[in-house]
Amino acid sequence: MSDQKKQRFHFLDGIRGIASLLIVIHHSLSGAIYKFLMAHHLPFLAVSESYFTQSGVVLFFVLSGIVLLRPYLRRQRKFETIDYFIRRLKRIYPPYFAALVFGYLVMVVIKTTPETFYSHVWRWMDLKPWVFLKQLVILNFNHTTYYNLAWWSLQVELIFYILVPFVVPVFLVRAGLNYFRIALVILVTIAGSFMLQQYLDHNYPYVYSNEHVFLNAFRFIDYPVSFLLGVYMAKYDFKKSAAVVFGVIGMIGLMTSTYYVVHHDYTPFINISYSFIYTSVILFAFNCPGLQRILDRPIMIWLGERSYSLFLIHFSVFYLTDYICSNFGGERSMVYGVLSRVIGIPLAFLAAMLLFHFVERKQARGLVTDKIFWPWQLGKLRKGALEENARKQA
Repeated sequence: MSDQKKQRFHFLDGIRGIASLLIVIHHSLSGAIYKFLMAHHLPFLAVSESYFTQSGVVLFFVLSGIVLLRPYLRRQRKFETIDYFIRRLKRIYPPYFAALVFGYLVMVVIKTTPETFYSHVWRWMDLKPWVFLKQLVILNFNHTTYYNLAWWSLQVELIFYILVPFVVPVFLVRAGLNYFRIALVILVTIAGSFMLQQYLDHNYPYVYSNEHVFLNAFRFIDYPVSFLLGVYMAKYDFKKSAAVVFGVIGMIGLMTSTYYVVHHDYTPFINISYSFIYTSVILFAFNCPGLQRILDRPIMIWLGERSYSLFLIHFSVFYLTDYICSNFGGERSMVYGVLSRVIGIPLAFLAAMLLFHFVERKQARGLVTDKIFWPWQLGKLRKGALEENARKQA
């Protein structure tokens, strides 16, 4: 296989790192920012900030379509169903199992130690063995919750992985880039998603109810456009002009959707809008060497390669630090808020680094920073050294 076929787009790792940072910010700081903006009568900014940080999930989904399917759709690798699923299982489950055990232990600490205002929030959490075993499956089609509520999006990703064997043959058909056909498929997908949301309304809850967050596998119907746009970028090379068009469509949709959320309620079109925006950003990255040089800096690659571990474990770390800090500050006080974030965010990154070092990196391929634990050690490496490491592992 030629070097060109083994090429790994490091700037996509940088974008993945940005997506993970957005999610960490959403789960640590976004709530406080939202309340501050709402208290100052700025609902449009509050909703915009909240959904922007939350959109890191959308960005992950778009990237999945590109990274996972590009070798197959460009005939650089033959698609073999059994081998594909074995690769996915080895990549996903070892880090997830480690994070699941950690998440369970965090809940044990919260449930079995002296109660605080924070542990009272989790009084409904069930620690019975069958709940743990059920979460091993990841997929959740009822109202069962997770030890770590961030994992709801992992099941959406998993559904896409299950659908890939059906998607690949369709897109392997030799067909040139046709914008009319792409637009038609996207419109049909959006319409189908909207119809399913109406039909599955009783299984498709989005709101908080009885302190449970019902984020089950039916949430996939919010995101097929995200994966679809990623698949199209895996199949075709788009020009800058297409990036501009996708960006304009996304911004118009985002402004409209945000206005609707402020005055009415949640709409999945806000995620569709972000799908177009991030498609535009990625296409600009593919076409702009200057942007690539920013995104594929060693620190960005380092962060991107640890993004899955950071996603899996950061929320459980926040639960633990929030509980510990709730013993030292009043309910939702300034002391509690500052202390829990100052401690929680660095610990989340450290836990992610440990999970990556001892579990995830042993299952991943094509890594270039796997032997570097601390980010400041990156200064000892030249860009060429990273490339050489990538070629050896490809």
